[in-house]
Amino acid sequence: MNVSGRLQRVVERALAESIDVHTMTTLARRLFGSYDLNERTGFPKSLVIPNKNAAGQIVRDIREKGLFLDFVTLLIEIHEVGLKGRKYRIPYLREIVNELKKEGLVFDEATRMFFEDPGLRKSRDWGVLREGLEYFFTFLRVDIVGNTDLVRRNSSEAVQNTYEYLRGNVQGTVERRNGRIWNWEGDGGLAVFHFSNMENRAALCAMEILNELYIYNLTQCELNDPLSVRIAVHCGPCEYRKCPDELNGETIKSVNELESKRTKTNAITFSGILCRGLSPIIVERLERVSDDGYGVCYSYEIRWEN
Repeated sequence: MNVSGRLQRVVERALAESIDVHTMTTLARRLFGSYDLNERTGFPKSLVIPNKNAAGQIVRDIREKGLFLDFVTLLIEIHEVGLKGRKYRIPYLREIVNELKKEGLVFDEATRMFFEDPGLRKSRDWGVLREGLEYFFTFLRVDIVGNTDLVRRNSSEAVQNTYEYLRGNVQGTVERRNGRIWNWEGDGGLAVFHFSNMENRAALCAMEILNELYIYNLTQCELNDPLSVRIAVHCGPCEYRKCPDELNGETIKSVNELESKRTKTNAITFSGILCRGLSPIIVERLERVSDDGYGVCYSYEIRWEN
């Protein structure tokens, strides 16, 4: 992210006025691993580094390494929780958070992370994820059933209109709940959710996509037969990659298998681990699927009761 000079100066001042040089160095090492403040400032070890000089050097180094948000989050943590049994009153925190809001970033209390304000922009990385780092995500996989027959049995115009509807429906529904489309091909794709309440947001998103599809088939579908999909929702760790082709790992593999091997047509399958984080109101609407070697999961379908 781009850090304004004003914001940098406020953080430097907050650091210099509230924390001693030894503790500043400890905080820097939390982010860098190793950090020699004397080497960075040019002060010999025989001299005491003034707070202002130390704060300025540390904040500049953190900014250059792209760790500014991580450092502000660390300041919030030691202000609220403390460090090594001691609490620190960090001044200007409200001003710092407000300045970040002006730059389009909001603080998520549940995950203790900043992310971009979805009302201003919707970047693939929420404006804060870093290449190659592992995060915990919830994934939603949607795929058209019988894509080959669909293309063969219908006009190219009808197929194109149907694909455009599905892509627009999925993307709009996902982004309304602060999710992102990470990969999309003609017949389906992969959406991802992060930050607070991500399991419930993904689950409700999947249900909405399926419910909207039911209405679409009744009122707008141009195909000879109704459009059918399979949807799977699963959560787990995954390395963030800017390039969709580089997305891999066990969590991605699991959600793909959940969709292709365990999901019925026009249904959603939720993994067992995902359901642990779901609201009971959602879980009571799901049907438990017997364990067939892949672990317990749960299913959702549209049913009409007499």
